Amino acid sequence: MPILIKNLLLLVGITLAAPAFGKCLTANETKQGVLLTRVEPFYSVFYKPDGPVLTEQRLMERDRSLQPASVVYLHPLLVEKRVTANGTHELKYANAIALDDLPQKKNWQSGTTLFINGKKSVSGTTSLTFDGWGEETIASCSYKVWAINSRLELTGLPPIIFEQYYSPELHLVLRSVRLNAYDQPLSEVRFDRFEVGWGN
Repeated sequence: MPILIKNLLLLVGITLAAPAFGKCLTANETKQGVLLTRVEPFYSVFYKPDGPVLTEQRLMERDRSLQPASVVYLHPLLVEKRVTANGTHELKYANAIALDDLPQKKNWQSGTTLFINGKKSVSGTTSLTFDGWGEETIASCSYKVWAINSRLELTGLPPIIFEQYYSPELHLVLRSVRLNAYDQPLSEVRFDRFEVGWGN
């Protein structure tokens, strides 16, 4: 919990900074860390590469309060660990993480096991499917993205389905849409602005 409070204070402070204008993100800049913010309802994430993984410090508004979370990604499209005030959820994948050629292979699938607070919970399957190329815009800057359908199906639980829009240039997911079992949108995260290099 102290780590989450520290991250909360960090994000509250840096999201008060003025947004960047007239300059678009580059791959080299995202290596310094990048803050993406949605203004309304408030949602802010600070992404930074850490060796082979990507780390995220998240702050979102829910039920009139700000809720922090820390996330580790094995690849920007694939969560490994999420830490919130409710505990730690970790996903272990049976297959090698080989996602950089998804446009050619079209799909990737792996057996997946969920651990809650270090204890094995349930198992199932994760699948990622390449749905095509698209374009996303943040603060008047446009980036080519992959449209990826992501499905996590664990025994006895409803499927967790997202359409993710991933920039291979920036190595970041720039938009995500939560879908129901019929592929109808439930919620969306699309960012309004960015800042580079915070948290160093």
